[in-house]
Amino acid sequence: MNNPEVTPKELRVRTVVELLSNEAHYNNMYSSIIGPLNLAIQGICKNYTFSELYEIVALCNVLKCNIRSIYPNLDFREYMAIFNNIFKPTPPLIANGEITIFWCHTLDEVDARAVNNGTWSPNHFVPLLSFLINHKPDDSYIPTTMTLTPEKKTFKNNVPTQIRIPEFPSSPNRRLRTEINPENELAQLIASKETQKEQDNTKTQRQSRLEKKREWARSNRSNETNEQRQKRLEKQKNRNKVNRLIETEEQRQSRLKNVRERTQSIRRNETEEQRQSRLQNDRERTQSIRRNETEEQRQSRLRNVRERTQSIRRNETFFLTFIFIVLINKVDSSKYKR
Repeated sequence: MNNPEVTPKELRVRTVVELLSNEAHYNNMYSSIIGPLNLAIQGICKNYTFSELYEIVALCNVLKCNIRSIYPNLDFREYMAIFNNIFKPTPPLIANGEITIFWCHTLDEVDARAVNNGTWSPNHFVPLLSFLINHKPDDSYIPTTMTLTPEKKTFKNNVPTQIRIPEFPSSPNRRLRTEINPENELAQLIASKETQKEQDNTKTQRQSRLEKKREWARSNRSNETNEQRQKRLEKQKNRNKVNRLIETEEQRQSRLKNVRERTQSIRRNETEEQRQSRLQNDRERTQSIRRNETEEQRQSRLRNVRERTQSIRRNETFFLTFIFIVLINKVDSSKYKR
């Protein structure tokens, strides 16, 4: 396993050979979790692609070692439990060591969520190395608490006597008079301004970086094929379903509120042509849904429509009655004044 002459390209080739040699085994074990093996092998053959679970499992047999996978507890869902696991070589191979990897992202958590629709997901992993510390005693070290208390000679009843003079260390927070001068205060003020300036620059750089990421994502989407678009939308749809299953009621209300505000903003700024196109799409979608609905769904829809209509009519009746009463009161009050 510890062979510095092995290159990443060689490991990639040997991994592909291992997956093809034992294709049935890997398909039976992991295809239901990761996906089809043949598509994964096609991805492995492309340069500059990130490794996935198939490569990790196959590398156990290639390197003849255990691989411990650690996944951070960020947006963790049940189907990700397999990423927190120890993968071992397939018998009769025996492991001669262990490698630990940690899944992470090249960006910090906030930026990674910003470029992935608010969801954190890793884009690579790094090795975790054990840190060994040799604790050797240093005989030359003498603690400061072991220093002797100074003594002083004095005379009591004409007899020389040794008395101790306690020493109290100066407080580390105590400022000497020589430290308090205008030059120091000016230096501190300049340092504070420089720190604030660096923070502002960092914030500006972060905004610029996020804007570039968004432009890059928009550019990729404009150049993607219809098949790539369908795959991306399908993945996004599945991710949204999983997120909605685990979200709290507060998160759900916040999400719905954001959706309503975004919809209202879009409708306020849309042109008449865009509005007509949207209404046409809504009508077509409604007709398509009604054509494909079952009898039970149809009855439920009609019942909801009736209830909504009755509620609206009750409210408008109450409103008209209220206006009528107000008008009568005004007429009566005017007569009384006369």
